[in-house]
Amino acid sequence: MRIQNSINNMVFGVSSQLISILMGLVVRTVFIYTLGVEYLGIDGLFTSILLMLSLANLGFDTAMIYSLYKPLAEKDTYKVQALMNLYKKAYRIIGFAVLVIGLMLIPFLPYLINGKIPVDNLHLIYILFLMQSVVSYFFIYKQAIIIADQRNHIISKIHTFFVLLSNIFLIIVLLTIGIYVWVLVTQLVFKIVENIYISKRADSMYSYLKENPKAALTKDERKTFFENLYSLFLYKISGVVINGSDNIIISVFAGIIWVGIYSNYLLIISTVSSLLGYLFYSITASVGNLNVSESRDKNYLIFRVINFSNFWIYGVCSISLFILVNPFITLWIGDEYLLSIPIVFTIILNFYTTGMQNASTTFRETTGLFKKGRYRPLYAAGINIIMSIILVQMIGIMGVFIGTIISRLCVYFWYDPYVIFKYSFSRSSKEYFLRYAVFTLTVVCSGILTVWVSNLVESDQLINLFYKLAVALTLPNLVFFLVFRKSEEFLYLKNVVNLLKDNFYKRRTNVIQIKNY
Repeated sequence: MRIQNSINNMVFGVSSQLISILMGLVVRTVFIYTLGVEYLGIDGLFTSILLMLSLANLGFDTAMIYSLYKPLAEKDTYKVQALMNLYKKAYRIIGFAVLVIGLMLIPFLPYLINGKIPVDNLHLIYILFLMQSVVSYFFIYKQAIIIADQRNHIISKIHTFFVLLSNIFLIIVLLTIGIYVWVLVTQLVFKIVENIYISKRADSMYSYLKENPKAALTKDERKTFFENLYSLFLYKISGVVINGSDNIIISVFAGIIWVGIYSNYLLIISTVSSLLGYLFYSITASVGNLNVSESRDKNYLIFRVINFSNFWIYGVCSISLFILVNPFITLWIGDEYLLSIPIVFTIILNFYTTGMQNASTTFRETTGLFKKGRYRPLYAAGINIIMSIILVQMIGIMGVFIGTIISRLCVYFWYDPYVIFKYSFSRSSKEYFLRYAVFTLTVVCSGILTVWVSNLVESDQLINLFYKLAVALTLPNLVFFLVFRKSEEFLYLKNVVNLLKDNFYKRRTNVIQIKNY
């Protein structure tokens, strides 16, 4: 059942992300040609500011979803009601906090832009961005029970519908009105409607949530929950700082134009990250269920399989992105929006090191290891800001990404696996780091080979792009297969695939028999 739920979540989640990617590229193209790179820069800057404001929410959603795993598995309705009531109250407080803090930042906005402000209505644009963030807090809490119940695919279907509809309206607004404020108003309206719809859907799926609005946790349960929440807040704060500070630092020290140019790369990288992240996010609830119902040996095996899958997927994608991103941007919007190869390499390296944390992050969040090393992420956040500011002044925007990589390697790279292996698996983490080194060496060697082969043919831009794509998708997968085809993780995945195929054919046969009958 866990595998089936994970597969459903992956299929619908990935499909939703693919549609979002295609529509996002279309909207971004229209955006660039109607409004220009300056508005792209403002969009990227304000998105980063609001990401920083989400510090008010840090860890609460993860703590809630983790807390729901056990009562949902045990069908403890009262506990679920109590947790959701707590979630509702807390998120309302968070929404008001984000609104107040966001409004207090308005006088400081001009100081976050290097040089002359390149757009009109800066404050109104910021307020509309802020409202998009705030309104979600009053409805989004009901998604937690759907996610914890391993039914993410329902949210994916709803989100896909609204992505299609909202992006169609955005394109119409851009082409007919061409005013950025109206673009933001359109986004705000669709976000409100989508959140309300998901909230109503959760009410219909879990009707018992309304039966006991006064259900509450015991004093000890509340104490445990808020202890976990505090630890998660500290742990996740660096993630927000690391991901949200880059555009702000680039804007302050390099200029808003660089934010706009980088935003095109960020769009591509973040859409791929979201697509891949959904693969692992889709199995989070199933891993949470696994951790409360299976042995340590079984959990360790699944961790290794997830980590191996993580390496394979992010390895292939990192190589492909490095080879394809500049040719794609040239074909898409032109040479004037390109970044240099060294900068692109650091962006992709940042993508790879972030992605390789997925297995550790998934198990840390689903095993409740929130308190271990809870202050270390603050070190990562501090290292990131200090190193990025120093390096951006020395080597330009490439220094921002190098600072981010350094901060991640100093904390997350080694500490998360250490904690998981010590407290969840009761074994040494040396094997993990050895495998990490083997995985990374394999990616580097196959990457060098792939780059060399991809440069053997030079042709028309479009033909060249498709040739590079074919090479990037073929060679790394071939190398990985040859190296790891006899590994335990690969054989386990092969058995899972065969099992799913057998189940699919059985279902198909049953359907045919029913129709014939």
